[in-house]
Amino acid sequence: MRPFVKASCFLSGLFLYLSVAQETIVAADPVAGKQVAVTAKSTSDKAGKQPWRYFLFLPEGYDESAEEKWPLLLYLHGSSLRGNDLKKTKRYGPPSFVEKRPGFPFLTVSPQLPSGAWPASGLTSLLDELLATYPVDPERVYLSGVSLGAMGAWTFAAAAPDRFAALIPICAHGPAGSAAALTDMPIWAFHGAKDYIVPIGPHRKLIEAIKGRGGNARLTVYPEGDHGSVIAPTYKNPELIQWILEQKREQPQTALDKSE
Repeated sequence: MRPFVKASCFLSGLFLYLSVAQETIVAADPVAGKQVAVTAKSTSDKAGKQPWRYFLFLPEGYDESAEEKWPLLLYLHGSSLRGNDLKKTKRYGPPSFVEKRPGFPFLTVSPQLPSGAWPASGLTSLLDELLATYPVDPERVYLSGVSLGAMGAWTFAAAAPDRFAALIPICAHGPAGSAAALTDMPIWAFHGAKDYIVPIGPHRKLIEAIKGRGGNARLTVYPEGDHGSVIAPTYKNPELIQWILEQKREQPQTALDKSE
């Protein structure tokens, strides 16, 4: 077990919460199917004083002492979950369900953004730290996000396309000019047709721009979906999980159906 400053445990399924010094990355003894809350050394604010905190999910079969490398899913939440209360991030997305799905096959990291938008520079520092700290396969790093987190994921992927094996954005588009940087990245995006918070139009245009350049991109539209209702069914989709696992940065990517 890595050293830690103090830990407080409470009953919430199998959830274990750690309060740690900002200078030290800490994780509990790895137990399959558990989440731990970690204070990272990476910083997200301009002054460089406030570290991101994140949930770390350890997949079933995880063994820190083994030489096995694990696929990493980096998940970015939406604007309503920003702040300094990490428990808020369990409202939706992977932090809300992984404890009930110990077979979820990814080492999953879900940081909390204190304020503002997701900065690519801060995410780069966080990813560097994760790769240096945990047994992650660098060829199987996957990026996903919801709403503001999807915008951040699009932006981060376009800024560092060589770092990810696949991008999975949900109910938000990225910068219109990012298509050129993403033609070599497998992308499976999701959006609700009745999303009036982030309209689907710009998302369609970006996917079409990537496909028009020969990229491997797909947009799945939920005909009755709104801004929030598409999140849970997306992450429960076994076809999506299987597709993600098939993507590897150094290998030919699995082709997607070009139609929606």
